[in-house]
Amino acid sequence: MCDAPACKAAGGGSSSGTDGDGLPASIFVDAGNVEVHDVPMRVITRPLQSSVDRAKVDDFKTKIQAGVQLTPIEVAWVERPEGSYYFSFGGCHRWAAHTELGSETIPAKLIRVSPATINTYLGSSSPFRHTAT
Repeated sequence: MCDAPACKAAGGGSSSGTDGDGLPASIFVDAGNVEVHDVPMRVITRPLQSSVDRAKVDDFKTKIQAGVQLTPIEVAWVERPEGSYYFSFGGCHRWAAHTELGSETIPAKLIRVSPATINTYLGSSSPFRHTAT
């Protein structure tokens, strides 16, 4: 069960080494050991600007509306004394589709990371830039 404050365990999802379409799973996550959760979109920060293919977003919207389970996005989760932080760097087409459909949650795999990891990705834009761990 998810112990992240912002999510609850979701049903379904792939637990194999592929993403459900037969493609290799993320190199960052052992897909067999990571639960899929319904994470509220409002708590996820997307710090990098996305460029999307309109046709792909529309295709994903159609699939979501038809009940097709798309590959979950990956969300970096940082726990701090002041609260939890959630960052998504990829999955821009799935994110755009869920946003345009007005979804309150998005299927996601939570990857617990340190503030230092976020510092590496965001540099001086990181909310943890003065935190070493």
